[in-house]
Amino acid sequence: MVLEEYSIYIDKIIGSKSFGNSTTYANLLRYLFRCTIEKNVPKETTIAAEIFGKNDFDPSQSTLVRVYVYNLRKKLDAYYRHEGEKDEKRIRIPKGGYAIAPTPRKKEPVHTSVSIGKKWGVSLGIALIASFLLNLYLASLEPNRPMVANNGLWADLIASELPKMLILGDLFIYNEHDTAIQLTRSIRDPSINSLEEFEAFRSSHTRTNTEIGPLSYTHLILGSAQWIKKLSEIFYSLNSNYTIRTMSRFNLKQLQDYDLMVVGMQKTLGVFKDFYGNSAIEYDAENDAFLYTEKEDGEVVFYKPSGDADSYHTDYGLMAKVPGPNNNTIYIFSGLWDTGATQSLKNFTDAALLSRTESQMRAEFGTLPKYYEVFFEVNGIDRMELSSKILHINKLEGPAKP
Repeated sequence: MVLEEYSIYIDKIIGSKSFGNSTTYANLLRYLFRCTIEKNVPKETTIAAEIFGKNDFDPSQSTLVRVYVYNLRKKLDAYYRHEGEKDEKRIRIPKGGYAIAPTPRKKEPVHTSVSIGKKWGVSLGIALIASFLLNLYLASLEPNRPMVANNGLWADLIASELPKMLILGDLFIYNEHDTAIQLTRSIRDPSINSLEEFEAFRSSHTRTNTEIGPLSYTHLILGSAQWIKKLSEIFYSLNSNYTIRTMSRFNLKQLQDYDLMVVGMQKTLGVFKDFYGNSAIEYDAENDAFLYTEKEDGEVVFYKPSGDADSYHTDYGLMAKVPGPNNNTIYIFSGLWDTGATQSLKNFTDAALLSRTESQMRAEFGTLPKYYEVFFEVNGIDRMELSSKILHINKLEGPAKP
């Protein structure tokens, strides 16, 4: 089969709903297709320079190209499951390379009728296999072989006898009822992130024929599942456990009874948005940005995400350990977007990144400080973190803010 014959399908794929309206992915697909036809399949560094404008790209330090191509494969799969289901000629990007390969549509096998009992039997079998593999995986973690060292940044959390609580920053939503047309809808307003902010908004609400009120539930962002999974693996390896709360359900009375791990976008962290003193970092809620005060000259640097959160972008994250009000400890992992929050926690749970952070702290202070804040720049794509670098590490002293 001659690949040029498939060119008619490229624009069809790019224009499909399943592919999504992304110029970057469209350019990447056209570029790989053209290079393959010219028998000049590009390397990662070439793709980074030609598509992303990164002439100094280092594949050992960034997975940018691999993640983009991985997502491009998923977009092609989605297209062939929907709009392109009946396309006789298909293309794919085989794993391990960046060449476009033609592939004919698979002929559907002829099935004889299957009884309901057999169908349920297959489903049950799959479920049992999945359950077996999950339990095998959990057993392989071996609680007597902890995934983190007890002499590093996890030391106090491991040694503490207090119960542990994970608090997830959730998204506040409210109902709006249009009395004129009897239509009710749920609304997520990025500027409203707590019941207090909603009440302030409601007091100034002037739209006629509408009634607004808070809902009894909130939304968790996609990264929450990833945060819970990674922490659960580590706590299981420590033969320990923790309680989970959302920020909207967190009771301030619990502030002194637990060691707390707070994870989420900065604007969703409630009382923890501005919790501790002696910090060089301030959260600017109006602009959803971090302000960093330089130690040397007192200059204030403005950090705000750039790019498209659903494409390549830069975010900023914060990892901090601060004293609680009752000899307990509070760990904060946040970002302006969810990319930064995920990467901040990853620097605490990923062995290689944790070791890097500990090494930089020891180089800076000669030891691991009791309390600290680490400020990151994070590059990501499609709300997934790709790579990060530490911009600032500060030692924190003194009690938390009252």
